[in-house]
Amino acid sequence: MVRIPLNRQKRKPNNKRKRVSKIKGKEKAHPYSRKARQINRAMNKETLIAKAKGDRINMAMSRGQKLVWFRDNMDTEDIDYGSDNQLDKEGNKKIWTIREVGLLIDLYLQRHEEDVEEIECKRKAGRLLTPKEAHFIENVQVEARDAKLAGLEIPDLTNHQLVKILRAWDGDLNSVATIKQITCKPASAQDKEAEENESKLRRETADTVTAEQVIAEATGMTVG
Repeated sequence: MVRIPLNRQKRKPNNKRKRVSKIKGKEKAHPYSRKARQINRAMNKETLIAKAKGDRINMAMSRGQKLVWFRDNMDTEDIDYGSDNQLDKEGNKKIWTIREVGLLIDLYLQRHEEDVEEIECKRKAGRLLTPKEAHFIENVQVEARDAKLAGLEIPDLTNHQLVKILRAWDGDLNSVATIKQITCKPASAQDKEAEENESKLRRETADTVTAEQVIAEATGMTVG
């Protein structure tokens, strides 16, 4: 077998996706040249990377804002948890039940009530909403609907260790991912589902007819 010297082997085109700033001679590249295609690939890659980074930052900020709200409002006096509270040495609540978490979520979903009422008053007065106001109203409605249907992702207040971490959290977005989350529905949705399940059970019980009753009604005979 004839071996081709290394210095004589055919070189493959340089298709490596470099950063645009690292590509030499890009200013003089012909629009239909291989270098132009390389530049396009590099630009597309940088666009995707920038978008992914922006999405991660927005997600971290959104989750961080939610964590800040629950950290600052989990001890609110607007909710009566009853007399079964488990308290730590400082007298703070140690742990929440799913029902109590649901009560907090109901309060969380009401945080924009005044802003929504103000915008709705302007609409009733015949004023057209700005795109920003319309988008705000839509986001509030979507958040409430999704929370009732699928639940809301929030810090796991049913875990005492997580509650301690959340109380000590300084708001650093880099540590958001370390705070465990759970998905829970608002208490109003929990109550509604419980009522619907109880009503369904009553209907099923009322509609259940034994085989003996069916035969008795059809034949007038009682099965012994």
